[in-house]
Amino acid sequence: AVVSTQSTGENREILADIVRRSTVQVPEYRSMEWRLECQLGSRSLHNTVIPNVLTKWKVSDPQSKNLKTKETYLDCDVGTLQHITESLRAAQLELDTFHARKMCRNLSRIG
Repeated sequence: AVVSTQSTGENREILADIVRRSTVQVPEYRSMEWRLECQLGSRSLHNTVIPNVLTKWKVSDPQSKNLKTKETYLDCDVGTLQHITESLRAAQLELDTFHARKMCRNLSRIG
C-alpha cells in the first residue's frame, strides 16, 4: 500500500493527464418502463407459459447540448433478466469495497 501511494504521488501529473484524456461520456439514465408478456400456448405446444420482459429505457446523451433523450428497447426472458440483475448487484457491492472507495478518492484528487 505504501509503494502504491508513493508511486501515485510520483506520477501524479502523468496519471492526471491519462484520467483527463480517458474520461468516457456515458448516457445518463432518465426513466425505464417495462411490460411482462406471457405466451400461454401455441398450436404445437398446448398449456405452456413462456414469460418475456420488454423494457424501454430512456437515456440522455451527455454530449448533446440540450440533453436529448434516446429510447432503447431490451427484450429478454426472465432468466436473462435475473442474470443482468445479479451482475449489477455484484458490481454495486464491488464499488462498496474499501479498495474501490480508495481508488475513487485518489482519482478525484488527481482530476
